[in-house]
Parts: sequence; C-alpha cells; structure tokens
Amino acid sequence: MQTFDYTNQNHIIFLLLAIIILALAFFIIKYKLTEYFKAQKVKKRFERGNQLELDAKKFLKSKGYSIVDYQSTYEHKYMVDGTPEYAEIQPDYIVKKKGKKYIVEVKSGTSAISARNRNTRRQLLEYDYVVENDGVFLLNMENRDLKLIQFKSKAEKRSRKLIKAVIIIGIVGIAIPYWEVKVAIGLVLALVFALANRY
Repeated sequence: MQTFDYTNQNHIIFLLLAIIILALAFFIIKYKLTEYFKAQKVKKRFERGNQLELDAKKFLKSKGYSIVDYQSTYEHKYMVDGTPEYAEIQPDYIVKKKGKKYIVEVKSGTSAISARNRNTRRQLLEYDYVVENDGVFLLNMENRDLKLIQFKSKAEKRSRKLIKAVIIIGIVGIAIPYWEVKVAIGLVLALVFALANRY
C-alpha cells in the first residue's frame, strides 16, 4: 500500500480534489436537508390550515350560520390604462344568517389573524368590494374569535359630508327670515343632491 507523500505533487492534487469533493458533498447534503425540513414545515402548516378551515365549518354552524358556499372562485374586472384586466379571489366561506349574507375568511397563525395585518386587511377589502354581501367576518381559528370587519366606501364618506352640509344649510335657512333666501337655499340644496346622486 502506497503511503501519502506530501512532497509528491500528484498526491497533493489528489488530496485537494478529495477535500473539494467532500466539501461539495457536505454543502449539497446540507442544502437538501434544509429544503426537506422547510418543505415538511410548510406541509404541516398547510395541513393544519386546511384542518382549521374544516373546523371553521362546524364553528360557524354552531353560531347559527348556514354554509352557502366554500372556497368558490369569483372573478372581477378592473381597468389598467383603459385595458380590462381580470383577477380571481377565493373567500373561504359564504354564509347566511337571518336572511343576511356574509363572507368569512378563516385565518390561523400569529399575524394574519388580525385586521391590523395589512395583507389580511387588503384581502378582506377586496372580498368586500367584489362579492355582494352584508358584512365580512374574520375568523381567528386559533381562539375561535369571529370579528365583523366593516369598510367605509367613498360614496358613504361623501354622503355623510353631504348630509352635514345639508343640515348646516337647513339650520341657516330656518334662521333667515326672508322667504326669497329660503327658496334660494332650497334650490342650492336640490342642486347639491342632484349632483351627489349623479356621481
């Protein structure tokens, strides 16, 4: 058996190649193991999420909601520089109670379970905009907490400002004794209402 000779150039090259091969094998095995454990973690989280969504069905029924739909796909159209684009959404549940229809999004984990989480909030806002509903619920399955999330529309904000303006103008109109001014204020109010309903 030939012993390793540190003065032999061929032996040194062989040793370096062996070290490089072993190092590469180590990093490849380490990478594969890391990917495997990540995949297992994602798989477990996915399976747990699916189980919690199924548990949500029982929970909603126990609260008096009837299940209308489960993970149906809804498409909505929007415009980008005049060109129509389409997107799909998939709410977890559509439920009904006392003649009212609600969207329910089921969340688990730590951050997504709150409407303060911007991704969750944006998701709920999109559901509210696309699907006709009487309310949107966020169901935190970690502690069985069902919260009604409500968004104010632009039209609703404009309407409230308009109502405040009408009340102020109406009070001013009542306080003014001249009927000509009251008629003018009435015409202004009628014009404001007409414009508000138009837009």
